[in-house]
Amino acid sequence: MNQTKSDGAFLFGYLIGRKNAGSGGGGAGKRSDVNLLDYDGTVAYSYTKEEFLALTELPDNPTHDGLTAQGWNRTLADAQAYVTEYGMLDIGQMYVTDDGKTRLTIKVDQLLRADVPVYFSQTAANGVTVNWGDGSAEETFAGTGDITSAHHVYAETGTYCITLAPAEGCTLGLGIKTASYCVMGTMKYSNAIYTAYTDMLQTVEIGAHVTEIPSYAFQYCLSLSSVTIPESVTSIGSDAFSSCYNLQSVSIPSSVTTIKSNAFGNCLSLQSVSVPGSVTTMESSAFYNCSSLQRISIPSSITSIANDMFQRCFDLAHITIPSGVTSIASGAFYYCYDLAGTTIPESVTSIGSNAFNICTRLGSIRIPSGVTRIERDTFSFCYTLISVSIPSGVTSIGSNAFGSCVSLAELKFEGSTPPTVANVNAFSKLNTDCRIYVPAGSLSAYTTATNYPNPSTYTYVEYEEGGGT
Repeated sequence: MNQTKSDGAFLFGYLIGRKNAGSGGGGAGKRSDVNLLDYDGTVAYSYTKEEFLALTELPDNPTHDGLTAQGWNRTLADAQAYVTEYGMLDIGQMYVTDDGKTRLTIKVDQLLRADVPVYFSQTAANGVTVNWGDGSAEETFAGTGDITSAHHVYAETGTYCITLAPAEGCTLGLGIKTASYCVMGTMKYSNAIYTAYTDMLQTVEIGAHVTEIPSYAFQYCLSLSSVTIPESVTSIGSDAFSSCYNLQSVSIPSSVTTIKSNAFGNCLSLQSVSVPGSVTTMESSAFYNCSSLQRISIPSSITSIANDMFQRCFDLAHITIPSGVTSIASGAFYYCYDLAGTTIPESVTSIGSNAFNICTRLGSIRIPSGVTRIERDTFSFCYTLISVSIPSGVTSIGSNAFGSCVSLAELKFEGSTPPTVANVNAFSKLNTDCRIYVPAGSLSAYTTATNYPNPSTYTYVEYEEGGGT
């Protein structure tokens, strides 16, 4: 995760302002089990699970001037299969510009900012024609690869649409894949963040001959509120939209297979993301600190929830972990305050440290039978966690693994041999009315095991296998 704490502190006031300003967006329609979302998060259609499974075709595409609808990012068969298994899904609409040009809408507030930059790449010399949107002459640029262009004078303040028109056979790249630059130029210098130009960008509509959203393409475009991505795009690069504080919704096209690390990190106003079934890889911190994100449907093709994937998604209330996931990495749901319930599928064999730390509304957890270690702080500070079952295959429990789970009423061990507990704080601050269930015949082993809750304070109860608690 590339965002540093110092960077966050530097823009804290600005960040809060952006979050509050955008908090009302993300769609005007009423949401249900299955929602078909426009690119800006507007709910175009919504259905209960039963209504959606009864459909024989997907509804009509929304229409917008200047855009050509390319269809929904899931087929009906794919979407119905997902809803049958998991009960809910968000589906998004894909668009390309009707003239094939990529449009960057900017707002010029200060005429002192004379050299408005645009950074892009081209695979053919003079292959991309730039129109600055103010009536000045169009430009092309010699050479291939990275291009640094700038418009030297906007005569008046106001809103302008810069267009990038690639010739047939020329691939257009947005930005230059360098950490210090996005499509609107310089973002950082000596660890201070400069946003004189990146903050100008308001909306993006991507046209033809664009095959990826490269790394850093729109990083720190603080005022970017919406983007349309066509189905020609196959990957979303690292930090592609990171710290786009005002971006409220994204519909990822069905051509995308990879969402790279921190792609949407620190998108504080992001409320809805439609991820298609084509995505097979979602890298670490992809949605880190998307504090307004309320729910997301992880594709069934995903096998790992990567490090810090949804860390600090404070408003995330529901998430479905697909049945093919085998690992939940460290910090995956760290600080997901509103995550009230989720099912960890039996396919999961490893859960990393801090994976569910400070999920303060989590009610109950059944740890899959294939898990052998409960790492440090995995479920610490889950204040409303009521019951936990620990399978017989677990051999060790890390420090503070269930520390401060103050509402825990039932702790059930399924193995006759007590797992090794690293530290007495693994079960610290449990209420004294928490009952600890252990298999019949193993009471003595548990009550004498090191670092377990003190049997003089807590009640241990034996139960028969298959007989419940």
